[in-house]
Amino acid sequence: MKYHHGNLRENLITQAYVACEALGWENISLRNLAKSLEVSQTAPYRHFETKEELLAEVAAMGFIKLSNSFANDANFLDKGIAYCNFALQNPNTYDLMFGTAFSFSNYPNLLNASRSTFESLKTDLSIHYKNNGKKNIAEDIIDEKALAVWAFVHGLVGILKKTQALGPENIDGGPLLLMQNLSKDLDKYIERSVNAILAI
Repeated sequence: MKYHHGNLRENLITQAYVACEALGWENISLRNLAKSLEVSQTAPYRHFETKEELLAEVAAMGFIKLSNSFANDANFLDKGIAYCNFALQNPNTYDLMFGTAFSFSNYPNLLNASRSTFESLKTDLSIHYKNNGKKNIAEDIIDEKALAVWAFVHGLVGILKKTQALGPENIDGGPLLLMQNLSKDLDKYIERSVNAILAI
């Protein structure tokens, strides 16, 4: 076993992110991570006293990856699509990011990463309004609209994940069938819905 590993902290976070998607965050083990990185079983504890501390860093990485998935030159509606794609492609990490496994206030990196993602959304929304001839939208309106868009996309992801988990053969009507049909042209549905939210 290797007892020294130059970038062990960063490698633990990266490996835990991979394990989160493969196994679910509940099944991540510091012992198994140490084994996969070929270090002693005690080595991870030099960087993370608890599994929760490591998971908080995984969630922070998730918010950073989510922000990075938004192309800088994409329009506001395209970023809504990117949000859904990230959530559906990284379902376990997404659940960790928005779950109740820990209090964000206990982990500054996680808190800053999550706030930065929302601040980025607000900035993009301000640019969207300006590009559409609305240059003097009050900040509190921007805050409310940004939160409304986030809530919509977050809720949409939850329904999409439910329909995917059940599979088409187990959906016999109701909102899940509607969601299944709308998902065939998800871009257009998001565009219509977000435009309705943003209307002033």
